[in-house]
Amino acid sequence: MARDQVDEIKQKVEIVELVGESVTLKKAGRHYKGLCPFHSEKSPSFIVSPERQSYKCFGCGEGGDAISFLQKYDGMSFLEALESLAQRVGVELESYRPTAQDMQKKKLLEIMSMASEFYQYLLNTHKAGEEARGYLKERKINAGAIKLYGLGYAPKQWQGVSTFLNQKKGYTMEELSAVGLVIRSDSGHYYDRFRGRVMFPLRDHKGSVVGFSGRTLSNDKKEAKYINSPETLIYHKSKMLYGLYENREQIRKGDQIILVEGELDVLPSYQAGVKNVVAIKGSAFTEEMGRLIARYTKNVVYALDADKAGQEAVKRAVLVADPLELSVRVIQITGGKDPGDVASENPEAWRKMVKGATLFWDYLINTACERNDPSSGTGASLISQEVVPVLASISNAVVKAHYAQLLAKKLSVPEESIFEEIERVNKKKKLSNLKHVVKKIEKGEVVSRRERVEEYLLSLSLQFYVQIKEKLSEIDVLWLEVPVIRMIMAELARYKGEWSIESFGKKLKPEMIAVFDKAYLSDLSEIANSEKEWSKVRKEVEEMYLKERLKQLSGKIDELEKSGNNPGLAKAQSEFSETSKMLSEL
Repeated sequence: MARDQVDEIKQKVEIVELVGESVTLKKAGRHYKGLCPFHSEKSPSFIVSPERQSYKCFGCGEGGDAISFLQKYDGMSFLEALESLAQRVGVELESYRPTAQDMQKKKLLEIMSMASEFYQYLLNTHKAGEEARGYLKERKINAGAIKLYGLGYAPKQWQGVSTFLNQKKGYTMEELSAVGLVIRSDSGHYYDRFRGRVMFPLRDHKGSVVGFSGRTLSNDKKEAKYINSPETLIYHKSKMLYGLYENREQIRKGDQIILVEGELDVLPSYQAGVKNVVAIKGSAFTEEMGRLIARYTKNVVYALDADKAGQEAVKRAVLVADPLELSVRVIQITGGKDPGDVASENPEAWRKMVKGATLFWDYLINTACERNDPSSGTGASLISQEVVPVLASISNAVVKAHYAQLLAKKLSVPEESIFEEIERVNKKKKLSNLKHVVKKIEKGEVVSRRERVEEYLLSLSLQFYVQIKEKLSEIDVLWLEVPVIRMIMAELARYKGEWSIESFGKKLKPEMIAVFDKAYLSDLSEIANSEKEWSKVRKEVEEMYLKERLKQLSGKIDELEKSGNNPGLAKAQSEFSETSKMLSEL
C-alpha cells in the first residue's frame, strides 16, 4: 500500500472524536484537554490537536497520531489500527505489506489459538483428560463454565502440544518458545512448559488467547500449584485480568467489577450468579489494570483473602485507583478461605457478601480497630500508623474530612489531631519527593530553566504565529541554547506564504518533529495577550543568553590574565563591557 493512503486515512480521521470515545475532552483554546489514559493523574495534561491530528501528554510524554493511539490504548498492531481506521473513514485499503512484527504477532496468536483448541479437545473428548475432568467435577465446575472459559488439559508428557504444533502444524520450536509454550534445556532440547495441568486460556480484552495458566493435578508439594505463561510479545502480566473478555457485558450491565485472586475463584462465582467477576492472577493491581477497568466501570469491589497480605494488596490497589477516580469497596470473606470456596459451597452466602461490600475507607478503619484496642494509647498509635498514611492519599477533600472525623471518633481524640497527623505524613512525603528531585538535579536529569523558557518561546511562536510573525526578526537564533529549538525558530523566521501548521511541519526534518509537536500541543489557552506574552519571553531569552555569555567571558578573562595573553585579554574585556551594557539596557 502506498504511503499516501496511510496519510489519507490519518487526515480523514477526526482524532478528537476518536480519542473522545475513550477520554473525556474539553476545549482548551485551539486544542482539547483531558486526563491522560496512559498514566494516572489528577490534573489534565493530555492535549489533542485537531489541526495536527495528534495528541501529547505533558505528564508521561506519550504522543502520536490516531494510529499510534489505537496501538497504545487498544494494544493493536500497526496493521490492525490501520484497518480499523480505514473502516471507520470508509477507505478501502490496497494491498499492504505487514511489518515483521505484525507478521510475528499474527503467527504467535495463531499458535496460541491452536494450542487452546488442542488442550480443549483433550479435556472434553480424549481419554487423557479423564483425570482433569474428575478434578473439575470435584471442584464443582460445570460444563457451561468449562465451555465459556475454554478450559483444557495439558497431557503429562514432555512433548504433547509441541509435537502437535511442530510436527502436524509446521510451527518451529523457536516460535513455540517465543510464545512461551516450550522451554529450551541447557542441552538444546525443547520440552512443554505445561504438563499434567488443567489449562486456563488467558484472553486479552479483544478475546485473543495470549497466554495460559496451568493448575497442577499432582499432589506433590514440591511442584508449583500454578504455572503461567512468561512475558512475550503478546502476553503482559501487568495488563491481564482473567475473565474480563468473557464477563465484559455483565460488568458493563452491573456497572461494577469484582476482583478475585485466581481462576478458580472466577468460575465458582460465575456459577453462583455473580458474573461481573475477574481475577488479577494473584499479582499486584497495576495502573494498566486500573485503566482497563475504567473503560467498563468506575466501581471496583475487592474480594481477596482476608489475611494480612490480602489487606496490604487492597491498600496498594486503592493508591492506584484513587487518581483514576475508581471507587473501591471490599468484601469480607467468611465461611471459607477464599471466594471460590464460598461460592462453591454456599452460593447464596457469596451473593450476600457481594451485596454487603463496604467502602474501603470504612473497611480500613473498622478492621484496624478490631485488631487493636482504640481505647489504649498503644492501640490508638498502631491504628493511627496504619490508617493515617492511607487517608493522606485521598484526593477528594470532602471524603478525606469525613473519614478523618470518623477515625477521630473511633479513637476518642479531637479531629485536629488526625489532620495534624495527615499533614505530618504529607510533609514527610514532600520531603522525600524533594530529596528525589535534588538527586535528579545532581545527576543532570532535570530540565534547566533556560531550556523551559526556550520551549515556551517556541510554543508561543507556533501557536500565535499570525499575531507575532512580524516580531520574529527580533530573535537572534544564537540566543537559543537548545539546537532543535534554534533550527525550528530559524525555519519559522524564513516561512513565507499563508500560514498552515501542517505545511510548516512538512518543512522540518523528522528528528525535529517530536519537539515541534510538543511545543505546538502545549496548553496556552489561558493567555489573554499573545503579543505581550511573546515579547516578555523574548526578553527573558535574550537576558539568559547575555548572562550566560558574561559568565563565559568572565572565565575566559581569568584564564587570559593568568596566561599573560594581553591582546586576547583586551578583546575579551571589551566584549564583556559591551555585553554588560546590553544586559543593563534590557
